[in-house]
Order: sequence, then structure tokens, then C-alpha cells
Amino acid sequence: MMSAPSSKQTMVIAGAGPAGLSAGLWAARLGLRAMVLEAADEPGGQLRSYSLPVVDLPGFESDPAPALIATLTKQVAEVGIPVYLRSRAVRWNGAALTVEALSDPIKADWFFYAPGLRARVLGIPGEEWASQESISDAVRSPSGSVLIIGAGDRAVEGAFRLAEAGHQVTLLCRSDRLKARRAYRMRLRESGVTVKYHTRLVHLAASGKRRHAWLEGPQGAQEWEGDRVMIRIGMEPRVDPNLASVRGDLAYPRALRMSIIGDAALAVPDRSLVTAMASAMRAVKAVAVNLGEA
Repeated sequence: MMSAPSSKQTMVIAGAGPAGLSAGLWAARLGLRAMVLEAADEPGGQLRSYSLPVVDLPGFESDPAPALIATLTKQVAEVGIPVYLRSRAVRWNGAALTVEALSDPIKADWFFYAPGLRARVLGIPGEEWASQESISDAVRSPSGSVLIIGAGDRAVEGAFRLAEAGHQVTLLCRSDRLKARRAYRMRLRESGVTVKYHTRLVHLAASGKRRHAWLEGPQGAQEWEGDRVMIRIGMEPRVDPNLASVRGDLAYPRALRMSIIGDAALAVPDRSLVTAMASAMRAVKAVAVNLGEA
């Protein structure tokens, strides 16, 4: 953890995920004075929880997420953009950013906020622990019975990975079809996962190491009992309400001279590693032109 400079920045970037680090790289390419802040102990954002090889970067080999994080961090360091860890941005007034770890605000011409995403919740009793369950941890655990709620890529991918690892998996889908990409649906079909359509989760409970779920579907009310319940119903922007608001699936800035970048600024169908990084490039270039720096 370094001490943040007190002199004025052209740009301050909050969030050291792929979008925030990309914004730092583009700021350096345009010759702008910039810095990156990260609330966590290490950079990487959502990539830190990504367990599979990264395949969404055309032209690159499939690399583990930690390798991509290390490469991005190294590139940012090489161009002279500092990254300050354990530095959470808490307020932007259009000219200065208040940071939790610093006594004095950081003055800047523009603020880029890359908050990333968090798991969406259902708002039912008992779901807190179900939303935090790790697919990778479950894959490495002794085989058992698993209930997964969701219809998108995260849910379907988790279901077939667990089934291929020897777990007995049931997938709950509220509608009549899965929303995951075709390749995932095909792999799910081959894995032996049981899919319950038109079925929703209404309540959860834990009894020792056992998990209980109450479901409603075409056959009426049902109770499921097993080893794990995992909720994978999508992602939503993870914003500090002092900095941004969320309407629908998008985050919006609460002050002037501020841009949201990364997945939080993208519609759900458009979210990917490529588009998150590209959103940072477009935003930095636009601001550079606006400030007369490009």
C-alpha cells in the first residue's frame, strides 16, 4: 500500500478489475496523469473468483484468470500508472474524490468508476449462504446432491461441471427454457443433470450439514433435501450508493464529470471481458477529447 499523491490528477479510476486497469492503460497511452484505486487487498475484480481458463479474448490462448490479472497489473506498472490497494472511494463531488484510507480528498478533472458486479439475490429466507457457495470448492468436495437455481451461463456451467465431477445435480429454471449459450446447453444435456422447468425456489433452511429447499412447480409444492444449494440467477452492478445509482441492470453516476465503466455500464447481453475493457477505452478517449488532452 503506497501513499496516494496529493497533487491533482487528470483522471482517478476506482476499481482495479479488467475495466479499471484498462482505463489506466489507455490514460497512459494518451499521456494523461492518472491513478487507480482498489478497495480490496489485490487487483483483479471479478476475475479473482473466475476458476476456468479465460476464453473471451479473441487472439489469445486460454489462460487462467490469475495469469491475466498478473499481465494487466504488470502492464499498468510498466506505463507508470500507480495502483493503490485498500483504498475505497466513498464520495465524488465533481472535482475531488474522498477515499476512506486518506485524510485529504484527491482532486481530479474526471472520475471513472468501475464497480463490477455482484450476484443477484432472490430476497427469500436463507439465501445468504446459498449465494456464496463456490462451484470450484464443490467440484473438489466428495460427491453429493446439489440444487442449482438459475438458467444462464453461470448456473448451467456450474451444473454440468458438478455433474461431470460425480455430483447428482438438479437445476431449477423458472421459465420453459434455459438462457445459457448453446454450447453450455449441449454439455448440460450430456452430463445427466435433472432440469426442472417452470419451478421456483420459495424457501431455504439448513439442518446441520444438510440443506432443505421448498419448491413450487407444475406438480405443486415440493421439498428437496441434499448437500448443497447454489443460487446463480445473474449479476447486478455492485455500487456504492453515494457514488452511483442502479436502474434496471445499469449503473448511473450521481455527480458530474464522472463515468461508469465496465460491466456495470453494459446491458446484460453485452457483458463480457472484451466489452468491459472496451468500455474503458471508449470512456477514456471521450473524456480526453472533452478535456482537450487528445
